Amino acid sequence: MQMGKGVIVDIGTGDGSFVTELAKQHPDRFVIGIDPHHKNLVQKSAQIYKKPQKGGLENALFVVARVEDLPHELDGVANQVFINFPWSGLLRGVVHVEHGTWENIKRICAPGAVVDVVFGYDEQHEAGEMEEYELPELSLEYIQKTMAPQLDALGFTIQKVKELSLEDLKMYPSSWAKRLAFGQGRIYYYVRLRSA
Repeated sequence: MQMGKGVIVDIGTGDGSFVTELAKQHPDRFVIGIDPHHKNLVQKSAQIYKKPQKGGLENALFVVARVEDLPHELDGVANQVFINFPWSGLLRGVVHVEHGTWENIKRICAPGAVVDVVFGYDEQHEAGEMEEYELPELSLEYIQKTMAPQLDALGFTIQKVKELSLEDLKMYPSSWAKRLAFGQGRIYYYVRLRSA
């Protein structure tokens, strides 16, 4: 996985495993995980504040916030942003290219920052969520022909789009990805963007 230098922000970090794994692998980077649900972060938060010799991580931080309310202290600091397996309102904002969602992501990006998004759903498994959030049928064509022009207008250029294989998911440093890798039917997409 190619990494940006400096500050990495993981939006919708869930249980924080992705953040702690990146912080361990890249001790020269500062990794910030953001999630609106503080209960998800209790275990990993306790871990990172231990002494380094006991598994603590001085280059990791968790913030409780929604994408709509990202702290202004993060404005312009992120060299790389990850959005892994977004759900609920974050998924809706990503897929529909809602201005509020993407303008806040843009706000925390340094010039030229890389944004990596991994997402997927289908009617067989998530029919209720698709109806609730008015999610379109997801495909490469939708990403390239519908999302890409809107993202471009907001200052994000898509550099790469691909379907992820189950092997890709198994290798992805996220506890959720590893669970999904053993599921059936869903197709997940990886999109890399660059912020202007």
